[in-house]
Amino acid sequence: MAAPLKVVFAFLASFGAAFFAYLFVNPALLDWYASLTKPAFAPSQNTFAVMWLIIYGAMATALAIAWTKDPRPDHIEGWVRFFFVQLLFNAAFMMFLLGQHAVLVAFVDLLFLGFIVLSLAASAGEIDRRTVYLMLAYFLWIIYNGYLVVSIWLLN
Repeated sequence: MAAPLKVVFAFLASFGAAFFAYLFVNPALLDWYASLTKPAFAPSQNTFAVMWLIIYGAMATALAIAWTKDPRPDHIEGWVRFFFVQLLFNAAFMMFLLGQHAVLVAFVDLLFLGFIVLSLAASAGEIDRRTVYLMLAYFLWIIYNGYLVVSIWLLN
């Protein structure tokens, strides 16, 4: 696959995972989230949505950088496959939390997602430093989401 197609596919795959997860979220269920007692430092729903869009953009950029890197490190194909695995966990998190209201299951999914993203960030050093930073920003967002999910679980 040519590099420009890989970049396009990186963005389509990342934002496609978000869209796929959103298909399992009934807009009426967002009222459930709004009705929850939330912790201090919980963002509004709009801020939360914007932040996720920024994170999906960072994820897509990280994948595009890694996938089009020249010369290609030996482990790049494995890294790309592992990236797609984390997209599944990412979509599952949204489906569990906002689709099923399974807060504890969403948190467990978030733990796995955090481990995968941290592994991707750690192994991206041989690929490109920018990929490391983008994945670490994503990891920090996962930690913040973990704080929110645990707080919601404890407060409700």
